[in-house]
Amino acid sequence: MKQRGFRKMRFRKPMILVFACIAFVMYLSMRLYSTEEVTTSVISTQHASNIMQVYLKDQSNTLVPLSIPVSEEESEEDKLKLMFAYLSGKQTLEGFYPLFQKECFLNDVKMEDGVACLYFDASLKNYKKEDELRVLEAITWGATQFSSVEKVELYLNEQRMKEMPLGQTPIPEILNRDIGINHFETATDSLHDSFSLTVFSTKKIGSREYLVPKSRRCRLDKQDVASQVAVILEDISVSSGLSSKLHTDRIEIKNMNMKDGLLKVELNDHILASDASVKQNAYDTFVLSLASIPMIERVEIRVGKQIIHPTKEESTSVSLVEMTYNEVEF
Repeated sequence: MKQRGFRKMRFRKPMILVFACIAFVMYLSMRLYSTEEVTTSVISTQHASNIMQVYLKDQSNTLVPLSIPVSEEESEEDKLKLMFAYLSGKQTLEGFYPLFQKECFLNDVKMEDGVACLYFDASLKNYKKEDELRVLEAITWGATQFSSVEKVELYLNEQRMKEMPLGQTPIPEILNRDIGINHFETATDSLHDSFSLTVFSTKKIGSREYLVPKSRRCRLDKQDVASQVAVILEDISVSSGLSSKLHTDRIEIKNMNMKDGLLKVELNDHILASDASVKQNAYDTFVLSLASIPMIERVEIRVGKQIIHPTKEESTSVSLVEMTYNEVEF
């Protein structure tokens, strides 16, 4: 009897191993071939007065603009102070990380003649040295999202800053979005003195796609809109941290003209899907990239004689000032 029981035990052990292997294979299949639906971020052309952007970093240290709801009654000064609360980790969102390890206090804000003067105490130093460039970019892009702000001045203990406090990253005399964002070059004296052109792409973070800006250094004439638009369309190869292509097929300009801030662009049909609908990602990344060119206020895009628009709005052109995207709720 003991020998028979021993044989049953010997037989049972291999069966347990077989079932364990089957369960492990099924688990891997679910992980590798998950059918989880990815939410795609799209732009909206509703008025953005009740939306504020906060620039947080993802796991690869890429800054992502996140649009959060705010009260229209709040002043721009109060919104800026709220922005620093989010940069300090006031609330968390899966896949994103604050830029400050401890809270950074914006003690005072003074607005005058298009300049936002931001006053800090020693809490401004509550970031990692390796994040210094991203901190400068996040502050600058966050502050200049308001139409009344053309440039930013930073003050530490009442003294105007010429460089960041930890890694001594130089701060340009005129600090605005010309410094670019998500530069992958090493921070140097010349990096932020060059002309930057910002191109958007999509990036999957968690179960959602986000529209992400990345600047590249250019030697183009800043007044040459046509050349900048051409570069945006050509720049389909972006950093390994972002989506590999702006669009699947090569989108080309057939005709273009600009007058009184309105850019009219005729593209080939590669911006359309097989059912003649607009390729949402291609449209959104193209239009948002055009918004980085200061002279452009509105955009009208055509394929042949057809005006294309991803929404059902009756307007033929899109206002770049009123666009919102990457809307989230913490």
